[in-house]
Amino acid sequence: MDDTAVETTRYSDVVAGVDSFADHARRRAETEREAVEWAVDELESLIDERDVDLEPLLEYARRSRESLPERHLRAYEAMAGVFDVDPEVYEAYVFAYAELCEALAPGEGRSEKNPMGAGRGCTNALVAPPRVESDGGIDTGADDSGTAGPLVLKNRDIAGRGTRPKSVVEQPPIDGYHGILTIDTCGTISMFKGVNDQGLVAANTYIDCEGEGEDVTPETQLRNGTVIRMILEECATIEEARALLESRPTRQLMGQTLFLADDTDAVLLEVDPANERIAVQDDAVVTRTNHFVCSASTEAESSTKRRRRALELLEGDAQLDRDDLWTIAQDHANGPGDDSICRHPEPETDEPHAFGQLTTASTAIFEGGSPAIEVGMGNPCETERTRCAFGDEVPANLRTGQRWLDRLH
Repeated sequence: MDDTAVETTRYSDVVAGVDSFADHARRRAETEREAVEWAVDELESLIDERDVDLEPLLEYARRSRESLPERHLRAYEAMAGVFDVDPEVYEAYVFAYAELCEALAPGEGRSEKNPMGAGRGCTNALVAPPRVESDGGIDTGADDSGTAGPLVLKNRDIAGRGTRPKSVVEQPPIDGYHGILTIDTCGTISMFKGVNDQGLVAANTYIDCEGEGEDVTPETQLRNGTVIRMILEECATIEEARALLESRPTRQLMGQTLFLADDTDAVLLEVDPANERIAVQDDAVVTRTNHFVCSASTEAESSTKRRRRALELLEGDAQLDRDDLWTIAQDHANGPGDDSICRHPEPETDEPHAFGQLTTASTAIFEGGSPAIEVGMGNPCETERTRCAFGDEVPANLRTGQRWLDRLH
């Protein structure tokens, strides 16, 4: 952690010593309470103002809950018991946020659930040795030869960024499951990227490609944010992560590109449930947005332009380090709007919340083998760059979501 002269919160104060997933969830909810209660109250007011019918969203949310591992369900119920908010709005916030954004977007909307418009968001990149150059950062795992573990970048792009506060989330080892460090949405149980205490990194991008068949329902389909969290909790290596995925029917997963890195290896998996196929790419440099390259999928113009631009920035034989990945994360070619990697709301959109516009909500850079993370909250071109390590002190306003609230207001 490279911030100086800021209030920090110790691991021992908010994380260490928990003995169950429910206990950790309650402690996390107390830490993030102000940000979550503000966001859910804001959503409740907008739902009333725009006369949104929550029942179809809640039906989907309740069915989706049945696909959760029992430990994740216990965590959700424990968090819900802490917050003083409308329970139905909170349930939609956790399990049906993309659908809620679609309902709240002005006009027809162009949110995450409309792949023919903006397409769902996120731009990811992976750089594996020997293309990685160690930058001497904290806990890099670099050896005496100057080599370092694989690097993974994720720009998290979402609709409705204004009511989706972010925090640094740290989960300790519990009941034999690995601990996790990530940046993700306050008050939720899903994780779309992270590193565990063994140094295994996992991050994904959504692909519009769902499984088919009577056995694929919200009750049986594993959500992307559930898959990432399960991998980080249950696996120590890429090999173990791949075995976990292969133990499940591919058609019951959601479409995604999955970036995995450990201390020595890195791989990109295209998880294609419609064709029951997991394609593998293990090149030294890989980037993905929101369409498949090895398989067929919906391909929005935004996704094509962002991937093409990322490839331009990564091409060549030069060594790459974290600074290079931050440069990619901050790139504004083809912008403002949907087509740039660093995605800002277009002029005259429904700011400050941007329900109908995909915008960058956070940036995370990981190194395989290193239980540490570099984070930026909001657009990476405008935010502070902070390094945090598992079990270390973290700026308090990153744990609570207050830094996100301060940027919004």
